[in-house]
Amino acid sequence: MCSTDELEVERDVVAHVSAFGVVVPIRASPTLRRPVLEAWRDALTDSEPTTDVVEAEGPDVANALHYLSPAVTTAAIDARAGELVMLHAAALADPATGRTAVLVAASGTGKTTASVNLGRTFAYLTDETSAITPDGVVLPYRKPLSIIDGGHLKTQVAPSELGLLATEQECRLAALLVIERDPQHRGAPTVEPLETVDAIAAIAPQSSYLPSMDKPLHRLAELIHLVGGARQVRYAESADLEPVLAELLAMPS
Repeated sequence: MCSTDELEVERDVVAHVSAFGVVVPIRASPTLRRPVLEAWRDALTDSEPTTDVVEAEGPDVANALHYLSPAVTTAAIDARAGELVMLHAAALADPATGRTAVLVAASGTGKTTASVNLGRTFAYLTDETSAITPDGVVLPYRKPLSIIDGGHLKTQVAPSELGLLATEQECRLAALLVIERDPQHRGAPTVEPLETVDAIAAIAPQSSYLPSMDKPLHRLAELIHLVGGARQVRYAESADLEPVLAELLAMPS
């Protein structure tokens, strides 16, 4: 384990990270350089930074990486406040067409697990914040996934290390799902359409900076209408969602 002093010396910018159109620079000590680059390798870019520097720091590598992820996310969200609809949601796309399902859920309720289990069939765009333009483009944020491995801190693992797919296609919103994992659920997932007002009530609390937008509820309603309505999905295991996504993403535009 590295000491705090070892992690703090000679701190330099070691990475530029792409997060839904924002470029976040990360500064770290030489000891943290390799772990940062490994964890964030699928989000690295050569583009110039567009936010202030985010510091990778902590008493050891595990702590530094654990707290770096939300710090980068916060910097990117702050930079796009008022511009994009940003939902606490995973985003998975058909790698051939770019048609994208956004899976909305509260923190700690299954987005990362769903991303891990489904990201080998569908392209992984994010497991944390789905940022959507007014015309329905879902901007990628291929951050490391926070995996529980028995310790008190989550391990930060690059998507490619988990075998998750990527896509070069422009990704467009094709399905908007409010997911609810219920271990007692029996059988195939249930998929129920939501009235627009109910969809807004379910999705708005799982958003970032929505009130800072011009006519925020109208913006949300427009995205809901763009995909023909939001759906609520109840399921037992995230792997059970694969046929649901396959059917929705195969639908013609």
